[in-house]
Amino acid sequence: MVSRNILIVEDDPAVNASYQHILKRSLEYNYKIRSVTSAEDALESVKKAGTFDVILLDFYLPGITGGEFLRALRTRDQDTVVIVISSSQDYKIVHDVFKLGADDYLTKEELANAYVLEKAILAGLEKKEYQRAMARNEVVRQRMDAITTIIRTVHHELNNPMAIIDLTLSKLTSSPELTDPLVKVQIKEIQDNVDRMSDILRKLLNLRDEMYNEGLRGLKLFAVPDKASSGKNQE
Repeated sequence: MVSRNILIVEDDPAVNASYQHILKRSLEYNYKIRSVTSAEDALESVKKAGTFDVILLDFYLPGITGGEFLRALRTRDQDTVVIVISSSQDYKIVHDVFKLGADDYLTKEELANAYVLEKAILAGLEKKEYQRAMARNEVVRQRMDAITTIIRTVHHELNNPMAIIDLTLSKLTSSPELTDPLVKVQIKEIQDNVDRMSDILRKLLNLRDEMYNEGLRGLKLFAVPDKASSGKNQE
């Protein structure tokens, strides 16, 4: 069973005990529970522990309020799932805590159903994992855009010289003055390599599509066989 670190911030001992009772019966996670009775102690716990997977936060606390704690937490931690819990159903409070970065808001009345709390925790953890996956995908997309820009630049810089070389070789091979067999062989080797390079340059433009195509993953893009070996395979 997967372990999750959870911090309960609740000044009512009976309510705190009820949360722990619900969490200890979980079939999804093995919760490692720490509980404190004030936002000040919660901030100190976060400072010492580094981070928690989930924080159950009472909105009305002595001293620093749950809202003030949440504002302070989100300046340093966007990953922890924070579920604000209160006896109030005031729309303004709900609006404010979500604006401050809460992942969910539950009333203590709702928690009469034990399933509600665990459902909120599971939903919050799934949302955070989705957000992390989206962030990773965005990094990959930015890197691919950078690679694509480099590839297009390389293609542009090499394509014109390769075309000039190809045209020059074509003129040489069609010249009636070219009679030396050794020179003809050497020109043929150059032409083969120019053709191979041109083929690679053409495929470079499709690199982005090939990187995202499951059937073309790996170094297949650069495995361009020369004509001689290709002809032997066909035989």
